[in-house]
Formats: sequence, C-alpha cells, structure tokens
Amino acid sequence: MTSVFTSSQASLAHRARIAQIITANQRVHPTVPFWKLQVHRVPTLWTLYRGLLRNSSTDDVRWRIRRVFEQFRHLTTPRLARPQLLKYHKWLDTFIKAKEGDVYYRAVLQRYSRMVVAKRDKEDFKQMVREAFEWQRKLYRRPIMTGAYLRPTVANPPLPRLRPQPEHISGMIHKRRRATNRQYIAVEEADRTIDELKYEKEFEEKLTQEAQANGVQMKTFFSDKFQDWTSPLIDIKKENRERISAGIRRRDSPYPPEMLEAIKQARREKVANKTKELQREARGEVLRRTVFRARAGPPAHILSKMTPLQKRMDKVSRSSVSEVGYVGMVKRKLGWKLKNPNAWKVEIGKKEDTARMDALAAEIRQENEKRSDNLFGEP
Repeated sequence: MTSVFTSSQASLAHRARIAQIITANQRVHPTVPFWKLQVHRVPTLWTLYRGLLRNSSTDDVRWRIRRVFEQFRHLTTPRLARPQLLKYHKWLDTFIKAKEGDVYYRAVLQRYSRMVVAKRDKEDFKQMVREAFEWQRKLYRRPIMTGAYLRPTVANPPLPRLRPQPEHISGMIHKRRRATNRQYIAVEEADRTIDELKYEKEFEEKLTQEAQANGVQMKTFFSDKFQDWTSPLIDIKKENRERISAGIRRRDSPYPPEMLEAIKQARREKVANKTKELQREARGEVLRRTVFRARAGPPAHILSKMTPLQKRMDKVSRSSVSEVGYVGMVKRKLGWKLKNPNAWKVEIGKKEDTARMDALAAEIRQENEKRSDNLFGEP
C-alpha cells in the first residue's frame, strides 16, 4: 500500500535542484582572519599600497600614505575595512591620472601636499609641547633624597629615603615581604611532614615486627625508603633557609660610606633650601609653604572655644614670617618665641629723629583733614 506522504519523482528532482543552487550560493566562512588571506594581502600591499607610494607626487604625500596605512593596519572588521579600501583605491586612480599629466588632479595633489606640510609642522609643534610637558612632569616626579634613612630589613638593604619613592623599590619590598612569609611557612610545613613520616615509619616498623612474630610477610613503604620520602622535603627546607639567611644578611648589612655621605649632603642641601625659602618669604614672596601655613589653623576642639578676636590674631600670626609691624605685635601678644625680640623697635626710629618724624606726621595729618573737608577737591 502506497503512503499518502510519498513524494513523486518530479518533486524529489525539484528539491535536489533547489538544494544544489542554495549550496552553490552559500557563503563560505574562512578558517583564518581575512587580513591573513593572500587574496586580501596581495592586492592591498602590492597593488594598492605600493601603487600609492610609487605614484605619489611629493615626499610629503608619500609620508602621509605611510602614516595612513599604519593608522588603519589594526582594522580587523571587514565591515570597517572595506570602505577604507574603496577610498584609497579611488586615491590610487587620482594619483595615476595626475602622474599621467592631468592638470586638474595634479593641482589637487599639489594643494594636498601643502596641506600635509602644514599638518606636519603643526603636529611637530604639538609633539614638542607634549615632550616639554612630559619633561616637566618627569622633573616634578623625580625621586629626591630627603636626608633620611630607609632602615635595612629582611626585604631591603640599607637605602636612602627618597620622595617620591620609586615604584620598583616599593615593589621589591612588597614582593620580598610576601616571599619571606611563604618561606617560613614552607619550612614549618616541611618539618611537620617529616615528623609525620617519622611516626609512619615507627608505626610500620612495630607493625612489621608483630607480623614477623606471627609468621606473616608484610610489604613496607616507609621503613626501607624513608630517605627517598624525606629528601625532597629536606631540599625544600634547605632552599628556603638559604633565602631566609639572605634576608637576615640584608637586615644586618651596614650603610656604605658613600651612601652615608650622600645622605648627609642631601640633608645639608635640604637645610640650605629651606633657609633660602624662609629668606624669600621674609622679603614678601608668597610661596607654597606660605599658602599652606595661612590656610592652616588650630585643632577643631581649640578653634571652637576661641573668640573672634583670637581667631583673627591666629590668622594674622600665620599669614607671614615677619617679626615687626602689626604681625610682630600680634605674635608678641600670643607669646611667640621670636628670633629677634627687639626687631620691632626699628619702626620707632632713632631718638634724634623723633621730633622731625612727628612734625612730618602732623603735616600729613593736617593735609588729610583738609582734603577730607573738601570732597570735590576745590581750592
């Protein structure tokens, strides 16, 4: 009996033809990326890139072509690479026409060459500015010896204190500290394992004696090959103890004389620099330390109990390093210990000049009163 679902021969043939057409037009995905296929590399490198370089009108255009291909060499998506390839194939046609003598395209390439020259000059200037800023940043962050000592430990030998501390020194210290902990743990674990092996050996020896007494043959695992079990553990202990001893030698090593002299010289230079800063500040320059000191203040629990006048006097005393004038007077009232307690007397002047200075002050006072009476300056 024939099934109602049995297809005819004509239908089967028609299906076979459709399957053949679909199979022939089916997209084949390569097993390697497209930029590694010879069908892409050969036309791109030997036809497009080489043709653009050979047909470039000037060296500046040739330089631009090299930079463009370096810029787009990392395009790994066919959807993004295809528009760029079409674009530069059009460029190749333009270059060829200009080389063959087309006046219009030759003028276009000459104008493009001048644009490239201007762009190169602009980029050179930008690069020079970037290098200058990078050099300033590097100078600002360069390590400077502070004149202090970085005491030796198991993680570091004797070193001078640097600010900022270089990253490789911090990384070395951190790595060795963690390694030291691992070394002590490894030695303890090896000792514990050796003790357990000894217990196993003693237990096996007693068990073997009992078996021989009863006439039973017993195969041993620890008694006969105890050295083979413990030798790797002993090697681990020896290796880690050598590393621990190296850390102890680093901790006990003295400072070299050259390093001590360099640290002392850095300390002397620090004192000299701070003295120069203080002198510049005394002449009226506003330095970084001036701003920080002026912004500082007493602790919060003291500030909350101060009167407005006390807060004012505290702010004035921090505003300058002066010891004369109003600042000096405020500092004396606050009980500051001044380097020259009699410096404020310079403002009073000499006794023989007192009468002359009083007369000048009275004259100025009278003139000010006269001008204050006549606000519009009429005679």
